[in-house]
Amino acid sequence: MRRTSVALLSLFALALPALGQADFTRYVSIGDSLTAGYQSGGLAGSLSRNSYPALISKQARPGVAFDQPLVSDPGIPAVLELRSLVGPTLLPKAGSGTLTNPLGIRPYNNLGVPGANVRDTVSTVTGGLHDLVLQSFSPVLRGRSALQQAVQQNPTFTTIWIGNNDVLGAATSGIVIEGVTITPVARFETDLRAIASAIAATGSRMAFANLPDVTTIPFVTTVPNVVVNPATSQPVLVNGQPVRLIGPNGQLGAGDRVLLTATTELRMGKGIPVALGGTGQPLSNGVVLDAGEIATISARVAAYNNIIATVANERGAALVDVNSVLRQAAISGIPVGGVTYTPAFLTGGIFSYDGVHPTSFGYAYIANVWIQAINARFGSTIPPVDLGPFVFGGASEAQGGVLVGDAASDPTGGVLVGDDAEGEGYFAVLFSEEAKHSLFSSLNIPENPQPPPPRGRRGGRRR
Repeated sequence: MRRTSVALLSLFALALPALGQADFTRYVSIGDSLTAGYQSGGLAGSLSRNSYPALISKQARPGVAFDQPLVSDPGIPAVLELRSLVGPTLLPKAGSGTLTNPLGIRPYNNLGVPGANVRDTVSTVTGGLHDLVLQSFSPVLRGRSALQQAVQQNPTFTTIWIGNNDVLGAATSGIVIEGVTITPVARFETDLRAIASAIAATGSRMAFANLPDVTTIPFVTTVPNVVVNPATSQPVLVNGQPVRLIGPNGQLGAGDRVLLTATTELRMGKGIPVALGGTGQPLSNGVVLDAGEIATISARVAAYNNIIATVANERGAALVDVNSVLRQAAISGIPVGGVTYTPAFLTGGIFSYDGVHPTSFGYAYIANVWIQAINARFGSTIPPVDLGPFVFGGASEAQGGVLVGDAASDPTGGVLVGDDAEGEGYFAVLFSEEAKHSLFSSLNIPENPQPPPPRGRRGGRRR
């Protein structure tokens, strides 16, 4: 009996990843909505179960619980769903979710708070989704910030990805105001150093991620700054040249961007010259970023990332270069078994319906970027996340508007561009038979798997 037990323990030990200097005995993650696993405008447990910290924990400590707040469908707020490709039409699901797993007497491992910035992590204890993630309903935890709850757990390893909301508001509101929609550099550095110092005092190893350039996310890049014919989805040409939309300061320049929130105004004819069927009224300031604002935001992201890199180096932490990964994705896409994922809105597969947060596939891919950096810095051999379930289902209902179809759906097997019954343009990326075969083969998955047994509807279709 004893020899059998020893043998089983030996086999179990062989199955565990080698963690080197990265001790995941008590793993805690600090961050914002990107850490929480927020998707399509909401926090829903059916989707946030695939947050990148949860995936890292699963790979580093198989079978060990990783606690994070789980909200019933349709989420808080309710996640967006695609009602129609016309427009397209994206609306929140009906209803409201509730927290299903309050712990009450102890903090969650995942302390990513949607909407939080660096200062919130240090000092905010209530308001918005802080109440849910920090369990302010609990007399034991009430009044403690995310940083305080992280320290309380005496972590052995901590991942820190915070700072996106210190600049995101400027990009999504179309208004750049120092100290209001964008955090001053000195304040950002002070607060980030406070986080690093407090975590280092526990003896925890750390990994930091830098910030993506928020001027390159679909929320900012999807809507063209020229007049588009809704019947063809192509730019209207006058004398062979596209006609730029009318912004708050006149006709938009080549470097100006129109935000995703501008679609409502565009449907009303705003921003479109009278001669082309519009009202001639300008788009509002809140749905446009001019070239100067774009440059300011990009420069601020670079400044924040320099601070993050400096602090990570000082603390001997791993540094995860998410910025470069997403920049490269925008240039050449992310190839997975012959299929290329891109940041394109609805169809690219990386970003969800809100144009800001990743899909489940996007989070899984980012988790692997974290794992690679952690392994390199701490000599661990944490295995990467298997992307198969995130491509074919089982991890999420759908991926980013990327429709896996067969030749019958589109005889050309490529990118389908067409008109719907009402004459509105739409498009959807379909896998060609060749690409599909390559993808299935690379992931060692049968091309015609048996359908799973019927199950209840899952919340929140993700990009």
